[in-house]
Amino acid sequence: MSNEIIVKGNPNIPNIALTFDDGPGRVTPYILDVLRKYGVRATFFCLGCCIEKNIAAQNHDSKYITGSEIVKRANEEGHLIAVHSYDHRALPELTDEETLNKKLTRTKNIITDLIGKTPVYFRPPYGRTDDRVNKIVKALDLKIVLWSCRSADSSTEHGIILDGSLKYKYGPTDIYNNIMRNTENGSIILCHDGHSGTHDANFGIVSALDRAIPELQQKGFNFVTVDELLATGNYIIRD
Repeated sequence: MSNEIIVKGNPNIPNIALTFDDGPGRVTPYILDVLRKYGVRATFFCLGCCIEKNIAAQNHDSKYITGSEIVKRANEEGHLIAVHSYDHRALPELTDEETLNKKLTRTKNIITDLIGKTPVYFRPPYGRTDDRVNKIVKALDLKIVLWSCRSADSSTEHGIILDGSLKYKYGPTDIYNNIMRNTENGSIILCHDGHSGTHDANFGIVSALDRAIPELQQKGFNFVTVDELLATGNYIIRD
């Protein structure tokens, strides 16, 4: 397996991939509902801590479901489950290679044990990597996938505010516009269903997707998982 870093699919085919980082979180069930509504499959780059902590994520029926239950549902509904490390530490900043290896291995094993499938794809937190990280990722038989289109749903305006929640910079209309403006053949679209190792997220992504997905479908785009996007070959890697 090579050390190439994939940033986009085949630019000659109207396939696009929705991807979600930092979950599972409170917003994930709502995202899954929208995806199911339009028959769309996506890719979820999960944090091991958010699966393992099982912090309650309230769904529409005011019942509480765990992180692991959310990931199981996503898998059962045909979405691709991938690795986003254990927590959200920037991997190049970890000086201990054993710790770095354990974070990736632990999450890979959590996902494998949970859904019975071994994840193949990996996205580093913040998209940050280096030669040392790449070497470990390659040894774990993981392929690095970044993105070509940002929804900017995770951008915060003032960081953490007094009640501990996050004030997000962009609402549903801005997120929708970011997606529509920047999506083209082969796009890998970056969205979030958590925030930096917490179960918080920008719920504006839900209504933004509910608006953007059918419009992109009408434009002739096909939503696919990352593995399906790359299966046609001719994908683009970072220089």
